[in-house]
Amino acid sequence: MTVDWESFTDKTVEVAEVRLLGLVDAPSVFALQKLMAHEVRQQAQVSASILICEHPPILTVGSEGNLLDLPAEQRELDSRSLQVHRVGRDGGTYLHVPGQLAAYVVVSLNECNFGENEFRWRLQDAVIKTCQDSQVIAHRREDDAGTVWGRHGLVSEIGISVDRGVTGFGVYLNVSCPLEDLRQFGRGLKGERISSLSAERVRPSIMPQVRSSLIQHLCEQVGYPEYHIHTGHPFLKRVQRVAD
Repeated sequence: MTVDWESFTDKTVEVAEVRLLGLVDAPSVFALQKLMAHEVRQQAQVSASILICEHPPILTVGSEGNLLDLPAEQRELDSRSLQVHRVGRDGGTYLHVPGQLAAYVVVSLNECNFGENEFRWRLQDAVIKTCQDSQVIAHRREDDAGTVWGRHGLVSEIGISVDRGVTGFGVYLNVSCPLEDLRQFGRGLKGERISSLSAERVRPSIMPQVRSSLIQHLCEQVGYPEYHIHTGHPFLKRVQRVAD
């Protein structure tokens, strides 16, 4: 009789946990992301975690953001009830709105066996493949590892963090969001062209299909082709706020 001693170890099964959170305020997702990062770092219950959601209107400012990313007059933000949050990712200022798909990717780079730069490239590849599934031609720019572009403009921004070897934040993909709003902040305010999957296709994109495609490609790119999908998270029931 042969004993499979591996089955008696405490090694975590290498399966990604994907959480579909729906429309949820950004600060609550940031708090949940910290919890998932702790679990991934400890490798106690979760090997990799991906949080998928949309956000009510909010501005987040990364390490490369500055005042030029925002309107000159504070009253413009106040009139839209837009809060500005400085966050611990790289990248500039992003406007988050419904219709933009957010994916927070929490993995151990050591477990994945690649570095920060390759991780970022892999996120870009996942977005490009997702675009292709929607019949949208997309590409990266060699001098800009934080974006993915379609024929008519920027469709996705990528901002990440790495804390003690564990990643955070991730991908923001414009699916069917109002482009006029996006063009008034961040890269749009600086004159760069902003687009979305719906604009590239010149017809509506179906969010559930895009979401499913992005999940598959993200999990494959970070080395977890097997994943389990869950709806919501108990933590959010305690901290989620109702959007205005």
